Parts: sequence; C-alpha cells; structure tokens
Amino acid sequence: MELVTRLWKEDSVTFEGDHFHYQAARIEPKPAQKNIPFWIGGSSKPAIRRTAKFGTGWQAGQETADELPPVLDAIKTALVDAGRSIDPDHYGAGFHFRFGNWQDADLPKRTAAFEKRTGRDAKKHFAVGEAEDILKRIEGYASVGISKFILRPIGLTDSDLLAQTERLVAEVIPEATKFDVEV
Repeated sequence: MELVTRLWKEDSVTFEGDHFHYQAARIEPKPAQKNIPFWIGGSSKPAIRRTAKFGTGWQAGQETADELPPVLDAIKTALVDAGRSIDPDHYGAGFHFRFGNWQDADLPKRTAAFEKRTGRDAKKHFAVGEAEDILKRIEGYASVGISKFILRPIGLTDSDLLAQTERLVAEVIPEATKFDVEV
C-alpha cells in the first residue's frame, strides 16, 4: 500500500519492503486526481492499522451494524495515533438484498453456503423483503456512523438482477436520503 500510494504521487520511488524491493520505480502517466480515494476493508488489527496508515475511507466486511462500534472506535483511535483522519462520511458497509422472500431465486442455497463459509446467520447479513426491510438495514448501519453503502442484488439472471436494481433505485435510494447516506 505504501508503494502504490507513493507511486501515485512521486516521480521516482525506491522501496525496500518485506516482500518487494524497487529502485527508482515509476508510473506514467500519474493519476489526474491528486488525492485518489483509497478505501480499505477489514476489521482485523492489521486491517485497522493499514486503514489508519493509508486509508481515506473504510469499508466493513461481513460485520452487522451491532458489531461495528468497537471496530470504528479502534480505527478512530489508530488514526489519532497515526496523526491522520478519515472524513466522517467515509465509512462504508455493504450487504446483499432481494425484493421478495427467503425462498426466491437461489436464496436457500446461497444463504446455506454463506452460513457454512462464515459461521454467521444469513438473516442478519442479507436484507430480504420489501423496501422497508432494506431501509431498516441501512438505518441500522447509519445509526452507528456508516454513510456509504454497496448494495448487491441477488438474482438468477441478468434481467432479474436488473429488476432488483431498478426497484432499489426507485424504492430505496430516494428514501435512504433521510439517513444522510449514499447508496
């Protein structure tokens, strides 16, 4: 991460890391944007340290809204220790959603695989139902300081995914603004 962020800004970079060694490395053309957003995910101690050292934003992984306050506190403490800050509106979360019910699409198969892989309850991580159900999930995250969202539709076909996304745009995004968030 240090190498990448330095290459974006410096004309020539010499880098001696644990795994990479470069003499006078460079990239051209340089990014047009001077300060490229660099969002980092994860809630492990190393991920929190990386976020504090390099991040301009943070993206939650599989954490529920209830699990986030200690992670957010740890990031903010690490930022103070590093002498850095992240804009308060640069904390994000994501989840899968489906307008419909828990038997639609391939949800039984998908949720079983999720639970087997993560050991987590899919009903706490997927938003399934109507717009109100998705908005309730967004509200929970917003209440602990999350303001950016990546919502992933669940569907079996391209047309199904498109229909899910169109409903999200029509029914959820306009209502989500009341939580002062971006979806």
